[in-house]
Amino acid sequence: MATKSKQGEQIHPAIKGVQMSGASKVKVAVSDIDGVLRGKYLHIDKFLGAAEAYPAGGFGFCDVVLGWDMMDVTYDNTTATGWQHGFPDALARLDLDTARNIPWDANTPFFLGDFVNA
Repeated sequence: MATKSKQGEQIHPAIKGVQMSGASKVKVAVSDIDGVLRGKYLHIDKFLGAAEAYPAGGFGFCDVVLGWDMMDVTYDNTTATGWQHGFPDALARLDLDTARNIPWDANTPFFLGDFVNA
């Protein structure tokens, strides 16, 4: 069952689990255009901010993953992203229901994210 935060909001059980684990980092990942999982680590404080409820939460993830193939070669015919745009960060939001621990990475907490419009 979810507990309440200082502001009276419900805390998702996955967030509570991460807090209780004592982890200093969390791995987050999104799928690129070919379905390849692309991830990065977030410091626990950054993760807790990213896990906040809409509209406050979310994290930046370089949009190059929407403009290259599975061998990391950029497409030359895309208008959605590219060198001409500087490969900025796109907004991604965590799907807290995807919480897992990575057993071969010291049980680091792991979450999937989804790209969203700002």
